[in-house]
Amino acid sequence: MKSIFRKSITAIAVSASLGLALPAVASDVIGTVNNINDNSSYTVKVKNPATGLERTLSISSEGTFRFASLPTGSYEIQILKGDAVVAEDRVRVSLGANSKANFDLNSFDSSGPEVIQVVGARISSIDLSTADSGLVITDAEIDRMPINRDLTSVALLAPGAVKGDSAFGNTASFGGSSVAENACYINGLEVTNTRQGLGCGEVPFEFYDQFQVKTGGYSAKFGRATGGTINTTTKGGTNDWEFSAVVQYQPDSLQEEGSISRGNNGAGQIFRDESYDSDNKTDVTLAVGGPLIEDTLFFYGLINPRDTESSYTWGGDEFSPNDQYREESASGGDNLFWGGKLDWDINENHRLSYFAYSNRRDIERSVYDYNNGVIGDRKDGALLKRGGEAQSLSYTGVLTEDLVVTAMAGTIETEYETQSENLICPSITDSRGTSNPITGCGAGGSFGANNDENTQYRLDIEYVWQDHQISFGIDYQERESERVSRPIGGHSYDYRTLAANGSFQADNGALTNNTGNVLQYVEDRVFDGGGSFKSELTAYYIEDNWQVTDDFAVTVGLRIDEFDSWGTTDKLLTSFKTDVAPRLGFTWDPTSTGDTKVYGTYGRYYLPVANNTIFRAASGVSDITTAYTYTGVDATTGAPTGLAPLADTLGSGGLANSQQVSGVPVIPEKDIFQAQEAEPFSKDEYILGVQQALNDEYTVGIKGVYREVATALDDYCGRYAYPYCVMINPGSSSSWYSDGYYWNGTDWGDSSFDNDGVPDEGSLTTYSADTIGLPKANNEYTAVEFNLNYQADTIRYQFGYTWARSVGNFEGAVKSDIGQADAGITQDFDFPAVMDGSQGYQPNDRRHTFKFFGSWEPVENLTVGWNATLQSGRPKSLFGQGYPSKDPNLNGGWGDTFYIYTNECPDTNGNGECEQEEKIYEKHDRGTNGRTPWTFNLDLSAAYDFTVSDIDMRASINVFNILNSQSEASLNEHYEQNEGEVNAYHDAAYSWQTPRYVRIGFEARF
Repeated sequence: MKSIFRKSITAIAVSASLGLALPAVASDVIGTVNNINDNSSYTVKVKNPATGLERTLSISSEGTFRFASLPTGSYEIQILKGDAVVAEDRVRVSLGANSKANFDLNSFDSSGPEVIQVVGARISSIDLSTADSGLVITDAEIDRMPINRDLTSVALLAPGAVKGDSAFGNTASFGGSSVAENACYINGLEVTNTRQGLGCGEVPFEFYDQFQVKTGGYSAKFGRATGGTINTTTKGGTNDWEFSAVVQYQPDSLQEEGSISRGNNGAGQIFRDESYDSDNKTDVTLAVGGPLIEDTLFFYGLINPRDTESSYTWGGDEFSPNDQYREESASGGDNLFWGGKLDWDINENHRLSYFAYSNRRDIERSVYDYNNGVIGDRKDGALLKRGGEAQSLSYTGVLTEDLVVTAMAGTIETEYETQSENLICPSITDSRGTSNPITGCGAGGSFGANNDENTQYRLDIEYVWQDHQISFGIDYQERESERVSRPIGGHSYDYRTLAANGSFQADNGALTNNTGNVLQYVEDRVFDGGGSFKSELTAYYIEDNWQVTDDFAVTVGLRIDEFDSWGTTDKLLTSFKTDVAPRLGFTWDPTSTGDTKVYGTYGRYYLPVANNTIFRAASGVSDITTAYTYTGVDATTGAPTGLAPLADTLGSGGLANSQQVSGVPVIPEKDIFQAQEAEPFSKDEYILGVQQALNDEYTVGIKGVYREVATALDDYCGRYAYPYCVMINPGSSSSWYSDGYYWNGTDWGDSSFDNDGVPDEGSLTTYSADTIGLPKANNEYTAVEFNLNYQADTIRYQFGYTWARSVGNFEGAVKSDIGQADAGITQDFDFPAVMDGSQGYQPNDRRHTFKFFGSWEPVENLTVGWNATLQSGRPKSLFGQGYPSKDPNLNGGWGDTFYIYTNECPDTNGNGECEQEEKIYEKHDRGTNGRTPWTFNLDLSAAYDFTVSDIDMRASINVFNILNSQSEASLNEHYEQNEGEVNAYHDAAYSWQTPRYVRIGFEARF
């Protein structure tokens, strides 16, 4: 196989048929022709009958050929002697999976006819050309099974992928990583949510052609993800005009009622209520595709009017129940998707493709009062502006026999703004656990502009030299955001109680309730500010795929990323250049039969700083929580009256001693916000596996996976960084500049208390890891995956089992156990106290996962599909609100700790008061409070194909969660509401499995 590259590199031009650039890579057809008398008299031709695309190659001296980077589709392979076809067959090329076509030529004598026997011309069940891990599946295969029509549901079919916490929406975790560490592509355009990394831009399922879910072993061409990648391609036009109409209907009348959880171990007030949840969806897709100029210019387009109606309860937090009932609807021109793809074969060596879509939608929301199962009057409403537009232009050119260039330019714009009707009434939450909670006159929340724009450019060059296929390129993105957050009504009030001897942690020290009684108070959080900000991401890579021998190949790749960000004042906030990240892999066929593959990979992956970090740190946001006592409540607005700073009741110092400052409006420069030694977030991954084709139908595989965080980047907000936070690698010594505040470990020393965002001259200070007090970041994922695949004419299925272990002192970019979505700046590592006890099993630790999905054709035209998952529960923790030390360097009263106050406080000082150091606490390390229940889910589908007046039709029904299993998916892990006061809603369920529902489909194609 050593010389096949030079003979076949011109075929790489057909990668343009995808209408995209990398990383949405195409695939190869590799083959051999055995027993040839005279190679020079034979050629091999590949042709896609649907588009007319064809290429012809000479056969190498070893009898091999390779058509590189073919677009997905069905191909005819012909062996020609002169103009005569002496053998032919078909192969199917799938995204990211190479195909093999092997022929055996037997000559009886020099004058007689040659007899051709086809040994193989099919998709190889063992792909020896790649060592990456994951899943490749087509839209046709998805249609045969009961799969929800979204990218996350497709991704969850892959081994090592588990569903994320409901707090982050419909997301997936790969390889133990948090759900905010993935990347998504459509036709080579990255459509990942750049604000927090949560979710992806999507198109209707009718538009998709193939899905590639990469769970590990990425090429150097892929980056900016430490979890997984979802790589998709869309349909394109062919030489035949084709029309389709697809209707999908999900009626709420066929949806089962959801579950309810209550406080006080099930005997108290309703905490979360899904019994009112409903979804009624009608989805119509009209598509057309065909040649504008036969064999040259192709078009595919669709429109997708959607009608959606939903209802659900909302509101509350870990200490308070649902207090709103919401109804949302979107239809007609306010909920219309359109998209299209145009492919132009300029000539046989050059192709230009244009891809665009719009998924903008306006959602109307009505908000009603809700209390303990009772829906009240309408009190507010809003218009939700969601979705956006995307477009890309791609070019592929074959410059020489060995040199191919691809390029892409594209943009994606996304909007998240919520325009509320009521901007007068403040947000009201009642966390006291009372049966008559205080409520407001509106829905509360925030308002302001909220949108993203991601402009992308990419250039990739591929060159073949002897046995080496060398790729290199550059990838650039400019991510611009606008976010303004103003509190509706100017305030967000949360009514609370403070137990006797309990403490409220203000920035200037703990305020202990020494009144001897439970104290009623209110916390007022004012989060206000924002503007426009941006980040720039640049990557350079080079990779060599070297076919060392016929049975052994290695991949050596190197990648460098640069991440820069600027705040609203155009001051540089962060700037990182990664070390050279290696991507290494090998494949080996020890039997030389093509039926066995031993493979392994090692890679280092980096994650960029999310734009949400820039918003929180450098857009002028002021985030201050003030504690007050109060004498009354306004009957209309629910706002407290007669406010007095809590410190005036429990100590001294007034307002300043009653506040927690989490953000100041002053925008810091890079030298204040980023430690000199800081490196970006990164993970190392090791994979070793083996695949074996048992016969033409069965393939088995087993692999081991190990991932660990190499460098964790997070914000430290302790006294040495005040009044800002600083990005550091926890557990390492770090240096940064000060700005007006100089904490010396015991007091403020020479502080001027005058911060302007500019580093004070001569203030650069190195703080040892011991001084900062944070542990070294630790996150490790270990897994063993077993897979069994079966594919025959009428039945096909995949069975997988994954044993996995995810352990460490932090989860990653977001924090599932408390539902915190501030990617990269969660409360982890903010202060030493919140990390005391943090080592343990992580929220994405699902020890056992079984997956079984497939389809069966019991009779002609009838397809039955299934998708089943059995999974063990996630670990639970006990979160407290206090800490057994008043050392200000530890900041033990802020955030969720792993210490529970026992309400014991021996008066060892003899002063008759409860001092912090006298209190007795119980420590509960992360994940030691048991696990959530096992979950089992079974989905079933049936589809019948028929023809009416030459129109191909299909009727289908999908039943999801057919057993209506509703095991708890996540539970409230906050044991304390305030120090010494048990949370009435501890261990109550936040979410459950989605109840049984039905989707009915009808398709017509002609």
